[in-house]
Amino acid sequence: MKKLPHLLLISFIFVCFTARSQKNIWDENPSDSQVELDSLLTILPKSVGEKKLSLLNRIAEIYWVIDPNKTMKYGSEALRLSSELKNKDQEGLALINLCQSYLFNNIYDKALQYGLRSLEIRKVIGNDYDLAFTLRTLGWLYYDIGYFEKALEYHTQALVIHEKIGDKQRIAYSYNSIGIIHDGKGDYNLALFFFKKSLKLIKDSKNKDRIAETMKNMGICYRKINELNLAKKFLESALDLESEIKYDYKKVYILHELAVVYLKLKIYEQCYSLLEESKTIIKALGNKKELLLENDKIMSDYYLALNNYKEAFNFYMKYTNGNSEVFSSNKSEKLAEMRILYEAERRESEIKLLEQQRQLESQKRKSLLIGSILLAIIAILVIASLWNNIKKKKAIYLQNHKLSKEKLKSQFLLQENLERKLDFRTKELTNLALFISQRTNIYKDLANSLKNLKFTDLNLLKQDINTLIKEYTFKFDLNEDIQQFHANVETLQSDFLFRLKEKYPNLTDKDIQLAVQVKLKLSSKEIANINNISANSVEIGRHRLRKKLGLENKDNLIVFLENI
Repeated sequence: MKKLPHLLLISFIFVCFTARSQKNIWDENPSDSQVELDSLLTILPKSVGEKKLSLLNRIAEIYWVIDPNKTMKYGSEALRLSSELKNKDQEGLALINLCQSYLFNNIYDKALQYGLRSLEIRKVIGNDYDLAFTLRTLGWLYYDIGYFEKALEYHTQALVIHEKIGDKQRIAYSYNSIGIIHDGKGDYNLALFFFKKSLKLIKDSKNKDRIAETMKNMGICYRKINELNLAKKFLESALDLESEIKYDYKKVYILHELAVVYLKLKIYEQCYSLLEESKTIIKALGNKKELLLENDKIMSDYYLALNNYKEAFNFYMKYTNGNSEVFSSNKSEKLAEMRILYEAERRESEIKLLEQQRQLESQKRKSLLIGSILLAIIAILVIASLWNNIKKKKAIYLQNHKLSKEKLKSQFLLQENLERKLDFRTKELTNLALFISQRTNIYKDLANSLKNLKFTDLNLLKQDINTLIKEYTFKFDLNEDIQQFHANVETLQSDFLFRLKEKYPNLTDKDIQLAVQVKLKLSSKEIANINNISANSVEIGRHRLRKKLGLENKDNLIVFLENI
């Protein structure tokens, strides 16, 4: 009776812990959970329903690295019970436990099958912690079969979720995982970059196992790039931490890596000591042939470095023969089948992707065709618009050019007219000067002739005066300025004279001369004086001109002549 409250208390604690562990599942170290496992196995037979389902999944999880076959057993029972209870959350956990168990047993096709089923369920549920855990497990599955790119894809997706959650330890774990993948690809510097980021996030945490794991990975990378002192430093630190938490399985790996570093540094005594310590731990762990084979391989290298070829050969043969047994044809076939399965899935994905690309290219071509047509239409419209603008501008240019020519012509005619007027004025001045000079000479001659008259003989005086009158009358009749006047009039009125002669060819020279003088609006008296005729002769001439022009009495002669 005293044990009953104690068992109930333990049951309550572990059920609460199990509920919590679903969200912190990979923060725990299964190797440190033996006490918990013993308690859970005690409680399990008395549990039913949802409590039993949670316990089954927790026990399967703890057995991952202790005994994968036990994980398979309890995981299968949890999967059956979760289906009965229709508990999708626990079903997803049971599936990932089975995935882990098959992965540890190198049964990759089964591991992939259960892992993908778990992924589907956890995507629907939407629990970021569990979804990231499933992605991580699938990432390690692909890493084990050598498909690093696929592994990197899953671990990167897990990292994105961890960053979304904001959990430093999980982010650090993802950095470490991505570093391991880059190490597997041979990109050691990039691997170190992620290991350093991981260590920076967890170095102050209490999770010594994770810190040791990251330091071990950094030591391996430094060893591969031949930075042996750094490799030694990190591997020794990792060894100290694993010794504290007494996780012998991982300690063996560190001992082997550190032994290789000591061997390269030619610290042979310590190398041998580490290998012997590793062998002792492996024997204590039980059926760990792969670890023992790794020990034999390093031991062979150790004796080879010491030039002990016999021992080196013996250990190498042990390694070769044992490796053939461990990596049996059955495992090779399973790995080959898994790779074929993966290749088939990858090929199907590629076909789907190519089909999507083909459709996308078709859409692109259609869009490009439509775009090209639209561009062509726009180009045609732009060219038409430009052509119309060019035509308009050309028409404007031609019009402006024509106007410019007309303007230049007008300016030329105006200039020519001004030059004519200037020439006329110049001729007028010249004529005036000649007229003055001629008049002056006539008056001087007249004065001299009057001085020479002899008043002694009246008859002779009369005779001389008559002679002077006749002489100077003739000179005045031949006045050069009158002749020059007529010449200037003909020059200035040349266009009028041409049109008048063309229209009325029956006009005489005197008719034309009179028409010009009438057009200049000279009076009959002025015309008579200029022509040295009588005013009556001018009127007779005007009447004769009107008749030849076909004018009636009411028609104005001056207006008619101006309109010719």
